[in-house]
Amino acid sequence: MDKKQLDIQEVQDFWSMNPMIYNSDKSESPEQIFENSVSKVRMKGWFRQEPNKPLFSNLIDYSSLKNKNILEIGHGVGFLAKEFIGAGVKYTGIDLSTFHHEICLKLFGYHDNSKFYLGNAEDLPFEDNSFDYVTSQGVMHHSPDTQKCIDEAWRVLKEGCTLFVMLYHKNFLKYYYNKFFKHGILRGEYFRYRSIQKVVEKHTDAHGDRTGAPVSRHYKVSDIPILFNKFSSHRYQIYGGYAELNGFPSARFNIGQFMSENLMQKILKKHGGYLYIWAVK
Repeated sequence: MDKKQLDIQEVQDFWSMNPMIYNSDKSESPEQIFENSVSKVRMKGWFRQEPNKPLFSNLIDYSSLKNKNILEIGHGVGFLAKEFIGAGVKYTGIDLSTFHHEICLKLFGYHDNSKFYLGNAEDLPFEDNSFDYVTSQGVMHHSPDTQKCIDEAWRVLKEGCTLFVMLYHKNFLKYYYNKFFKHGILRGEYFRYRSIQKVVEKHTDAHGDRTGAPVSRHYKVSDIPILFNKFSSHRYQIYGGYAELNGFPSARFNIGQFMSENLMQKILKKHGGYLYIWAVK
């Protein structure tokens, strides 16, 4: 087994053992895990949708995708799968985690307009120009080769159609302060790992067994033209969660408590921890 296969296996093992279930217990029913995940996603993402509206409806125009072939790379427990299926799209989801794959088969596998695959985003099992829309939310930056994931999405996307992804933003609040400075400097972890990236990875998506994901890359705005160089055009928007401000300079004494929601949102749309990118083939 070569190094790349070993890397992919490590990533698959981590996300199968430590699925993105937002502090649910794996012993809970698929329905309980799903409902808890939806609740947490709604609570964390002030920018994604209005109250009582479909998840991500501020960012995804579901009505324009009806009867279209849609691919979601890294479907997790299926909170977007449910929205897409309900919107009448022809939905295909692929995920590297065996847990994510199995729970979505149980929850949504009976729908005529859905298909779920266990597979690797770096080597998609689909023909060129197969999909009218491709999305991947917080997944590609966890792959050993993020560029390959983006290039594969480009390959399977039809001409003139859109890829919509979220990648972690290498920002001050989340990357350098809340993760590197607090853990790397104040707790001395940098002197053990000798790498800013290693310190940040140890504290990124550290759920389940409390160790960080094997790979967690963060990107600057200046990286976007390079990553999406095959696409004809792209645009981006920065967002972030309130927790980024509520942890600065500490959870107990933080600047967020002195700010209005409007001011926090204005700051997070410039300096938040998420890069949302829409790229047209």
